[in-house]
Amino acid sequence: MKKVLFVEDNALIASIYSNKLSEAGFEVRVAEDGLVAMKLLLESKPDLVVLDLLMPKMTGVDVLKFMREHEELKSVRVVVFSNSFLSNLAEQAVAMRVEKALIKAAVTPARLIDVINQMLDKPGEDQSAPKKAAAPDSAVEISKPEREALAREKSATAANQSKSGPQKENASKSETLTMMGRQFLELIPALSKELRQLCRDFLEASASPDQTERLIALNRKLGFLTQMAAIAGYHRTAELASALEALLYELLNKPEAMNDSSRHTVAASVAFLADRFDPPEAANEQERPSAKILIVDDDVVSNRALAQALGRAKLSATSEASPLAALTKLEQSAYDVVLMDITMPEMDGLVLCEKMRSLPLHKRTPVIFVTSHTDLKTRVQSILSGGNDFISKPISPAEVCVKVITCLLKTG
Repeated sequence: MKKVLFVEDNALIASIYSNKLSEAGFEVRVAEDGLVAMKLLLESKPDLVVLDLLMPKMTGVDVLKFMREHEELKSVRVVVFSNSFLSNLAEQAVAMRVEKALIKAAVTPARLIDVINQMLDKPGEDQSAPKKAAAPDSAVEISKPEREALAREKSATAANQSKSGPQKENASKSETLTMMGRQFLELIPALSKELRQLCRDFLEASASPDQTERLIALNRKLGFLTQMAAIAGYHRTAELASALEALLYELLNKPEAMNDSSRHTVAASVAFLADRFDPPEAANEQERPSAKILIVDDDVVSNRALAQALGRAKLSATSEASPLAALTKLEQSAYDVVLMDITMPEMDGLVLCEKMRSLPLHKRTPVIFVTSHTDLKTRVQSILSGGNDFISKPISPAEVCVKVITCLLKTG
């Protein structure tokens, strides 16, 4: 029986995955943070490690460094759960010989098992070995709704394991997805309330010693939402939660990026996610269709930075330095989102936005102003000219992704 170490800081997520891996014939152990993972790596010498890159105490990259520095762990194969909006972390992981990186917002237990079976010899049926899910090696504090969901998950696993072999084989992936969807729906009221409260706590702690701690708490809850939404088939919700998680991670590592713009983005996105749950969107949300985005900024460097930021979210953007040329493009083609600077030659962004609103194709197209202006007067003018939102320069790549994905979700 092949041994898998599953490294995940949320007990419910760990239970769901470890149960499914155990049912698939793996011997599973769970570590809830990087420090516990390092201890278990030396104790159990697993055949494969499933590793979330974003964790408390130590990141997945720290665990990878530890593994590559120990001779007996160098050959252990690794699958990482990556946040697609944090390309720097993923690049570090790849540099340390990670064989497979799965996007956290899109992965499911069935997908993970398929990947592991491709990487390892598929475990044979060992009738003498008990197939029970491994519990986390030490306690993790979780909310009451999550504890209740964890209990239901264990109960459902026990019932499934009591079935005969043919019965178990007949359990389809769609049935599993439906069950996860129901479980997610049951968590939604409490999860929505928790997200709002954690965001309030973070905003109230602005510039205080508690700000970092509260930001970490909000980040962990968003990580939980990302994975639960992905498992349950809420792909677009998972994508936005993942982008917001990346923004919070960026703020944790670059405190100087904390400003009114980023706080506004965090608060607005959390509120949107919470509202999206009431009533909840239908399960099995279709993955986001391709979108057309136009960037209008006379600063070539800013244009390039915005396009690269959107590339992290697999969003293709067209850049235009001339407002007049951009207006011609807007007259000829429909775009899903437009990002524009305010201060530009030929025509400023406020005037361009007003002209854009007179075009049949763009009466309601979301406009995000990207500007160095932070005064209230300019922000009011941006709203009056037809703008929907704003981002302050210098831009945060993660913040840009959050803003654009939120706009795309709002418009359908």
